[in-house]
Amino acid sequence: MFEPTTIALLIALVVAWVGQLLLSTRQMRRFYARARELRTPDTAMSIGMSGTNWRRKTYVVVVVDSDNTVVASERLAGFTVFAELKPLPAAIGLQLDDLGKGTPPPAIDEKTWAALEQAAGFIRNKKSSSTGRENE
Repeated sequence: MFEPTTIALLIALVVAWVGQLLLSTRQMRRFYARARELRTPDTAMSIGMSGTNWRRKTYVVVVVDSDNTVVASERLAGFTVFAELKPLPAAIGLQLDDLGKGTPPPAIDEKTWAALEQAAGFIRNKKSSSTGRENE
């Protein structure tokens, strides 16, 4: 019914797809485990993303203290499932309200800056909604 070459090609495609699925799941678990490690008591943590399905995406983990100062930040960017979080020291010490605003510092590229802006927005929204509930 099918030629051996066609069957071999289909088997190779299925094996490649399953391998990619397993490796991307492993990457996702490592990413979230590292994000949990970065968060400490009395801090707020958020993840921001920049990019599209057609272009490379950049993910950023941002942790801020009670003074809204960035105390930890790491970035995930790469073409493969072997990419991992790497420290982003240029963001440490910045204020939450400054993230993503204006031009990025020299050590931070535009896509990472946009991901930082998104992460900062999530933290600001969370803090403002929790402050609003306390005032009710």
